[in-house]
Amino acid sequence: MTILPLQAATLAYKIRNSLYLNITNRCSNICIFCPKFKEYNLYGNDLLLKSEPSFEEVMSAIGEPVGIDEIVFCGFGESLLRLDLLVHIAKELKRRYNYRIRINTDGQANLVYGRNIIPDLVGLVDCISVSLNAPDAATYTRLCNTPFGADGFTGVCDFIRAAKQEIPYVIATAVNVPGVDMDKCRLLAESLGVSFRVRGFTSE
Repeated sequence: MTILPLQAATLAYKIRNSLYLNITNRCSNICIFCPKFKEYNLYGNDLLLKSEPSFEEVMSAIGEPVGIDEIVFCGFGESLLRLDLLVHIAKELKRRYNYRIRINTDGQANLVYGRNIIPDLVGLVDCISVSLNAPDAATYTRLCNTPFGADGFTGVCDFIRAAKQEIPYVIATAVNVPGVDMDKCRLLAESLGVSFRVRGFTSE
């Protein structure tokens, strides 16, 4: 199979000991704190995709990675919107390497597909980091502009519960937006049976 030329956008970029994969700019939500609405540049990498990359393009961008501990599906978009591609890539990565595989997600994939997609990831994904971002549905809807309304917040919580049952490590995160109670977010995450991490907020 012919490998297509890489586009100018960065498809694989390294931050510390992690290699991040940028496979889509599409997202389920329009979060008010998302940095892509200001620019698509991250640590000198252009993450604005001219078109969504193919399996061959992503694998070519990954190359033979060294000096990393994990490979993370996380660009400026929701990677699980390309579920088939993500699974294809993850299978190949597991065949080639022994790196941990993580997905950073908004947790809305089950709502998008109308089914539980977690079983598709079993044996391929070692960690899922879910953007919880709020302690309640009203705050979540205000911050994340979810197309699913109040069901969006419920869907994220349900996704965390489902992932907890089948994925080795699941963590909930929240962006430290002024006015959002991080302690309540932490308590919610713990009630869902997962650990919690606060992510920095930048208003510039």
